[in-house]
Amino acid sequence: MKEFVILHGGPAVEVPDMLAARDGRARAQQVLLARYQKPLLFFTLNIPGPVKTSPLIHLGFREGIRRLEAAFQEAGIPVLYEKVIEAKTGYEKYYVLDGEPAAIKTLACQIENQDRLGRLFDMDVLDRDGRKLERQELGLPGRLCLVCSQPAQACARSRKHSVSTLQRNIHRILENFLLDTVEQNLRAGLQGEVDATPKPGLVDKDNPGAHKDMDWHTFAASTDAIVPFLQEMAEKGWLWEGSGADLFLSLRPMGAAAEKAMFRATGNVNTHKGIIFSLGLVTSFTLWQLAQTGKVSSEAVLKAIGENVTPVLEQDFAKIDPYHPHTHGEVLYVKYGLKGIRGEAMEGFPSLAKVAMPALRQFVQEGRPQNEAYIQTLLLLLSQVEDTNILSRSDSATLKEAQQQAKHILDRGGAFTPEGLQAVWDLNEDFIKKNISPGGCADLLILAIFLVRMEAVFG
Repeated sequence: MKEFVILHGGPAVEVPDMLAARDGRARAQQVLLARYQKPLLFFTLNIPGPVKTSPLIHLGFREGIRRLEAAFQEAGIPVLYEKVIEAKTGYEKYYVLDGEPAAIKTLACQIENQDRLGRLFDMDVLDRDGRKLERQELGLPGRLCLVCSQPAQACARSRKHSVSTLQRNIHRILENFLLDTVEQNLRAGLQGEVDATPKPGLVDKDNPGAHKDMDWHTFAASTDAIVPFLQEMAEKGWLWEGSGADLFLSLRPMGAAAEKAMFRATGNVNTHKGIIFSLGLVTSFTLWQLAQTGKVSSEAVLKAIGENVTPVLEQDFAKIDPYHPHTHGEVLYVKYGLKGIRGEAMEGFPSLAKVAMPALRQFVQEGRPQNEAYIQTLLLLLSQVEDTNILSRSDSATLKEAQQQAKHILDRGGAFTPEGLQAVWDLNEDFIKKNISPGGCADLLILAIFLVRMEAVFG
């Protein structure tokens, strides 16, 4: 069988490297046990073969840490000491815990048994005397094989599966985890925006806003239609080895296919055309950066988008016939010089980077209710962004008035006060009468939700 090559893998290690790492672990464990005289949990991943590190393996490691620490908090087990070691021999984390060793081992086994990703986790628990607790002594079931789901110990003893087979299965498990997480965050952004209620002039759970051809159910159907294409764009970014400009060009056919699927699902109603462009870009470039660096930095993602799409989009704008513009966006460009969402992309989405992202991060950190946090972020965007959706339905004077109305609501506390929230309901009635819909701001909110959630997992 052809040898499996780990994507963006780190340096290969040799036997002396692994022996030195094992001896170093033993020394570190003894030092911690002597110092604290408390149970110790050591966490790493089961990665066969000479390559022990890669961005994908690192994502699995970070998810294991997230699950462990959530479990510690839920169980009320204090962490007295923790340390991460990232070396070419693999990723490791030590915890000294103030709890009963058997309870800690049981908790660790539950995480290891949780799903296929959990099978990659290796969580050893040592009691105060340095004795390693085994599953069998606690009456817990043995581990299952990554490949065939039979008892892992028997497969390992007989070397039933080749290293390449194990590596392929591990890579598939990790990649599925990555793409599943992306899908969850795509849906969280798309659905989170339309679910946020009330919103001025936009479709929400209560009413269709200033729209007569769509409602909440239309958006739900559209979301189901376009998410698979957005996932394909994410995977394209993850596997991409060329330039960012070429990555952008490769997304265009996928975007066109997503638009066709949207129109089929909605009966030719344009629910998500703008967000297919912007979220497709953000999703793909987020995964492109993740593959290169092992983490998500929204600022770096948005900067990379600006640098790589600008030459292509400048050519697009140069081709617009000022006497015969074909789309709403082209009409606004000819009439006002506004470049809309394409201009935002060329500048690295400044409204997203400077307004929506900092605000939403703060609201999440403060523990604000999700619904109100999303509405407040939308109001902040509406108060500052030149929303071309509003312009296409009205004029520049109406846009400025809408911005001022949003600022007045924010001055009254916005979505975080009863008075401000009632003002949003009232503004929705006003926008319906004037046929105003801040769809550009809604799209930026979707992007912010997606990126904040991706940062939480991969940041």
